[in-house]
Amino acid sequence: MGQFEWLVLTCRACRRVIKLAPALGGKHIICPHCRTKISVPKDAPLIQEEALQHHIPSQRQHDEATSSSFRGSSDWQVGRRPIGGDLEFQSRLHTTKDPEMQPDPEKDMKRVNMRRRRLERSHPDFDDVERHRKQRRKVRSRGSAMADKFTKALIAGVVILLAVVGWMAWKRLNRPQTEGTPAPKMVQAEPSPLTPASDGRPQLETRHYADYGPALAAAVRRFVACKTAEEILPLVRDRARVAGKIAAYYNSVHTWRPLEINNKFAPDDAVAVDGDFIVVSLELPNGDTLPLTMQRSGDTFLADWEAFTGYGDLTWEELRIQRPQQPVVLRAIVERGLNTEYWNDAFPNHTTHTCYLLRDVHSDNFLSGYTLKNSEVDLKLLQWIKPEPPTANLSRCYAILEVSCPPGSKDGRQVNIVRVLENGWVYRADK
Repeated sequence: MGQFEWLVLTCRACRRVIKLAPALGGKHIICPHCRTKISVPKDAPLIQEEALQHHIPSQRQHDEATSSSFRGSSDWQVGRRPIGGDLEFQSRLHTTKDPEMQPDPEKDMKRVNMRRRRLERSHPDFDDVERHRKQRRKVRSRGSAMADKFTKALIAGVVILLAVVGWMAWKRLNRPQTEGTPAPKMVQAEPSPLTPASDGRPQLETRHYADYGPALAAAVRRFVACKTAEEILPLVRDRARVAGKIAAYYNSVHTWRPLEINNKFAPDDAVAVDGDFIVVSLELPNGDTLPLTMQRSGDTFLADWEAFTGYGDLTWEELRIQRPQQPVVLRAIVERGLNTEYWNDAFPNHTTHTCYLLRDVHSDNFLSGYTLKNSEVDLKLLQWIKPEPPTANLSRCYAILEVSCPPGSKDGRQVNIVRVLENGWVYRADK
């Protein structure tokens, strides 16, 4: 039959010898043993073997027995090209007598996992079973620790929530009843039976708002629409006493300005009525409110200018800077609560004095006022201040006070409350 030439090379992956047709030189093939793609060198060594009839696939006779036992084209061809040999080519491949064709007996002839080999190069401890076990135990222990922390945090949150709910329920049950308690007013007369006014007309508490509402609305609109301080003189009560104060109060720096209000003066408006006095909340365009006390005078009403401006002998800034030791008159909102006490300098502690917070209704100015405990002034203020719903933790009232600064005072915000002149910001005629 003659000689047949073969290209011979060794697979770089499984190290097994492969014999190929010379036409495959310089091309790529798939190793029939480990299925690794390899390149066939052009200068691969050639060997010659005696070609028998059954060695060459093209000269084999086709029969049904051979077709039924055929296991696939990979047994006899690579890249759709015949590589020679019969169906037992893999088993006879290593029977050549050439020593170069013999496999290395020291190497294990097994299929190589290339992905595993790459991982082994980058991870020397790839096969360290104990390391994997430690890692798994570490992950499990870390997860258990996080689960324990989350459980403890959840339990703590539930306990805190229950404590807060219980505290709120307890505060609600033990909160003083403030229903029916009047809110602080700028006019607070002592309780007295309702008697007719000096002009014989019934007091405002006994009359419906619709009876005097139009006259009240007209008087308020005239007062706030005045353009100069001289125009307001006919519209204020107790004109003879306050005319000089008005003239001294307004100057080139501090001028009277008309006010724009949004009041509708509807019958259902909330007003505070006390005898012949009525307090109206002026609704300003910016949403703020400003109290205005009006006194009935015949068929009309007159404004209380002192209560409207919070007039005092000194302004709050002057009082803090000058620190007068002689008593001066001050109109203030008197408050007492959990966060209103301040102890320092001349008043170091609460053993001998009671501390009240004095605030200005027209600004953020404030003072700390002190009275001797159980003194006449202290007892009056404790009687006048009323809890303010809904918290009931803060009590307040409007009052006219006489205050002075203690000798050597270092803090202009600490004053002695020498005397209380009026419960409210209005001087009543019966005082």
